[in-house]
Amino acid sequence: MSEAPRKTSDDTARAVESRTPLDAYLVALGYYDLARLGAIAHAVGVPVSSPWVLPRALVTAMAEHLSEPRVAARHVAELPHGPRLALGLFTLTESAAWPIEGLFHALACLGVEPRAAVRALIDGGLVAVEVAEGSVRDDLERRIEDEDPKGVVFHAHPAAMAAARTVLPEVGDSPLPRAGPARHEREADGLEPILRVAVVWQRVAEAPLRQTQQGVFFKRDRERLEDDPTLAGPIADALEPLPDMPALWLALARGTGLLDADPASDRVTAAPPDFWSDNAYHLPQMIAVRWLGLWTWHEQGGMQHDGAHVRLALPFVRVAVLLWLATLGEDEWVALDDLAAALRARAPRWDRPAFQGIPELDTSPTRPQGSARGRARGKPKEVDPEKAALAVLESMLLGAAYQFGLVRAAESAPSGRRLVKLAPLGRYLLALGPPPPPRDAYEHFLFVQPSFEVIAYRQGLTPALIGRFSRFATWSQVGAALALRLTPESVYLGLEGGMTPQAMLDLLQCHSPRPLPPGVAEAVRTWSDRRDRVTYHAAATLLEFGSPDDLEQALLAWTEGDLPAPVRVSDRILLVENESGIPFHRLRLTGSRDYRRPPDACVELEADGVSLTLDPARSDLLVDAELSRFADEPSGAPRGGTTSALRRRFVVTADSLARAADSGMSEAILAHWFPRRTGGEIPPAIRLLLLAAGPRVPALTAARPLVLRTPTVELLDGLVQHPDTRNLLGERLGPTAITIPEEALPDFRLAIARLGFPVEEDMKG
Repeated sequence: MSEAPRKTSDDTARAVESRTPLDAYLVALGYYDLARLGAIAHAVGVPVSSPWVLPRALVTAMAEHLSEPRVAARHVAELPHGPRLALGLFTLTESAAWPIEGLFHALACLGVEPRAAVRALIDGGLVAVEVAEGSVRDDLERRIEDEDPKGVVFHAHPAAMAAARTVLPEVGDSPLPRAGPARHEREADGLEPILRVAVVWQRVAEAPLRQTQQGVFFKRDRERLEDDPTLAGPIADALEPLPDMPALWLALARGTGLLDADPASDRVTAAPPDFWSDNAYHLPQMIAVRWLGLWTWHEQGGMQHDGAHVRLALPFVRVAVLLWLATLGEDEWVALDDLAAALRARAPRWDRPAFQGIPELDTSPTRPQGSARGRARGKPKEVDPEKAALAVLESMLLGAAYQFGLVRAAESAPSGRRLVKLAPLGRYLLALGPPPPPRDAYEHFLFVQPSFEVIAYRQGLTPALIGRFSRFATWSQVGAALALRLTPESVYLGLEGGMTPQAMLDLLQCHSPRPLPPGVAEAVRTWSDRRDRVTYHAAATLLEFGSPDDLEQALLAWTEGDLPAPVRVSDRILLVENESGIPFHRLRLTGSRDYRRPPDACVELEADGVSLTLDPARSDLLVDAELSRFADEPSGAPRGGTTSALRRRFVVTADSLARAADSGMSEAILAHWFPRRTGGEIPPAIRLLLLAAGPRVPALTAARPLVLRTPTVELLDGLVQHPDTRNLLGERLGPTAITIPEEALPDFRLAIARLGFPVEEDMKG
């Protein structure tokens, strides 16, 4: 089987993100040669009836065979300890794609020989291999045998991930040393990440995030979150700091589904409010799993730069460290320095920050932490390896894992060494224990202030309550005490999410020991009444009719049914929520308009220069409002030519231009409107009216032979075109001179007076 050219590692990573796990698995198998496919098919139990079978058919048959739960479970159960542990890493992180360097690093930390474990998964068809550059046939073995392998991605079959179970590392003759007795035991409430991602959800609901085609957020949107004190503020119960917290919360919110990428645009939007009611109970576990599979955030360095080419190493150690803690009993502790020594005994470079490159430069966060930038420029500072490894474990376990509620922390008596063990949520995350017991409930834990601020104490909060409050109250402070604020915008968000004003007030009253201030309840109802005056339609079709009579005829022909009836927006426009109920066969259609595109030139100028006609096939609903600002629609039949009933006609007059000037519409705005809507410049007749309304218009003069001279060419062009004066003029003598028939002089004097031009005494005589 011939192999297509391979993509670069960056292109492959972006392509993998856009594929489903099964699609990525099938694509990877599609690059195998026929001999390898036949061997895997034999191992899986798929018969190869002919040596001329097509590789694509063989790939499909193997994938479908493994999709049977019993088949996948049987093959997984037959694996040795090392491959089963390796497959369990895919399941625990819910990451169907692992890079080779990350998987090898995690397995080495667990005391498993990675090459043998990976070969068993590949030969059994449970994992498919994708090589970034080169071919699977020629380069796979060479890359696996490299001391620092790279350029390979392993894709697990979804059924194999579902059949895998948590496998603990073999402790052998060197189990983790137990420590104790423990004192000052501490466990986080696990609410900090939920509160912070709730803030992210609210901020994105207020204003979606824009991103480039490469998936990078715009600088202004990114800085809006980075500078938000509620997101970037310190954590009250923190044993170790978390770097780049806004970027971390944003990544976790996207990973859990609180934020969605809009497929029709370049924006990232907030998930519907129903997400909270559907997922609040499991949200602590969902966030922790996303942290285990977050490859671009370092516990000491923070988030990687956009477009960084160095792969971080420490994120792949997280699940290995938790599995080592799971080898302890539920009441047993381990000292962090003993855990670091155990990891070094199995993988001497377990705490390396990255797999290649200069770690001080490539793994630094978007905002440098401390003096990392200075250390990169100067001579590297010598650090005790044991102290450095201990600091890595402290940042991982006492920083992120502690905040996510996965571990408990304590200190040893009397030495004071820092101890850790898995918390109930940590064992539940690893599928080694039941769900953690519910926390003690406190009914009355918040106070509603007359200033619309709500003070809440986190002892009474749960993930479900955080979600319910996030739907209609804005988080303004996250700490030991929490602050929310009721605003018209937050109440509107709650109303759009399906909550009623009474439901909001009832929730506040249920958890407040005192009655709500009267002003707060009144304000919530007032804001709700204002919002009810506006109806929001997520999608609708607007039908514009040529006249009010046409609209009435369409309503008479409308078919009644189960679909919502059309809504009358104006005397010529109907709004229809579901276009499937529109009786198109009974309506006369002239065109449709996509309002995401720039406006079309849909206005035609008539010969008199002041009459404008709309082309119904190209017009849109906006041009009607634009024309009404400086032109009037006559009630009688149009002048100057014939038009159909659908071709509406507008006339520009001195009064209409005066109205436009009063509303702030200047000549410059008109000069921009006419090329965009008519395809040409302002006609001379309308310029004539604009000049007549100007403050410094010189008087027009005439002499015998009656010759009219104008100060500018534009002024004479307007007189020649305007219907009130063009029939009263004679032969044009030059750019600014024209004759006037003597018998037409009285009528000409009256015409220019009506237009607003001053008349000299010579013309009055």
